[in-house]
Amino acid sequence: MAVYTKITFEELAQHLTNYEVGELVEFKEIVDGIDNSNFIVKTSINTFIFTIFESRIDKNSLDYFMNFKEHLALKNISCPAPIKSKNSQTILDFKNKKTALVSFLSGATLKSNTDGYYYNITGNHCFQIGSTLAKMHLASSDFKMSRQNDLAVKDFENLFNKFKHLIDAYDPNLNKLITKNLSTLNALWNVDLESASCHLDLFPDNVFFDEKNQISGVIDFYFSANDLLIYDFAIVVNAWCFDKTTFNFDKFNALLNSYQKIRPFTSKELNFLETALIGASMRFLLTRLHDMFFTPKDSLVKIKNPLEYKEKLLFFINNKILKQ
Repeated sequence: MAVYTKITFEELAQHLTNYEVGELVEFKEIVDGIDNSNFIVKTSINTFIFTIFESRIDKNSLDYFMNFKEHLALKNISCPAPIKSKNSQTILDFKNKKTALVSFLSGATLKSNTDGYYYNITGNHCFQIGSTLAKMHLASSDFKMSRQNDLAVKDFENLFNKFKHLIDAYDPNLNKLITKNLSTLNALWNVDLESASCHLDLFPDNVFFDEKNQISGVIDFYFSANDLLIYDFAIVVNAWCFDKTTFNFDKFNALLNSYQKIRPFTSKELNFLETALIGASMRFLLTRLHDMFFTPKDSLVKIKNPLEYKEKLLFFINNKILKQ
């Protein structure tokens, strides 16, 4: 993990003259970046984040991402608000790449262990995440732009087919498990539920907490798209409600109850939750497998363990988590 595009003080100072943000004082690379090059930029009037979009980001969707963040920020959701240039643009060219300048959020993410799992997620974190997600869903209800989710359930089979022939050498049980449940998902998936623009990647590394352990902001909207709200919720359950691969019902109930205090699910949504949870597990199992098979060995991208989501998928297939 590192910054992909190196820049000089002089280059950045010149670029910032496109904005009304004062003069550059200093800047620092953010070495935790995975998909893009990010920098903390301090000027004479404020602090910002400068992002250079690299090859993994869909450049055609940048306007959607920027406008979605701006919309949420105007609805008092704490997220990086795009800074407009003197020409009222949020995406500018720099060194033959697309870039953006956004507001700086204080706080820090929870840190995973060396094995990739989080052992520091509490019920209070889940309660806050539930409330935050519900507020985001309400705020997005009148967002006018839309983006098709290119990692939607209907696309899973095509994604799987890219590496299906490689699966048996990695885990001989996966082929049957994935094939069977892709068929089930396609048969059960109900698109006639409430949908809107969703984050779709609200993992612990995309949420900032302050020194009092309160959420101070949500970041990384570069998988956001239109999809089912209950599916976005299911992704969060997968990301936050397991102790390693053991499901924590207390965390789940904190998440569910806090969400429903702000935006109650319909009975149809709750009846669909079990399927949505399987869909969310399948999504991250497939994308992690894809990254494992196809990411170049010398890449700076950190490959996450696909088998974490095999275990989560098996749990949701074999267990009901809502009281009947």
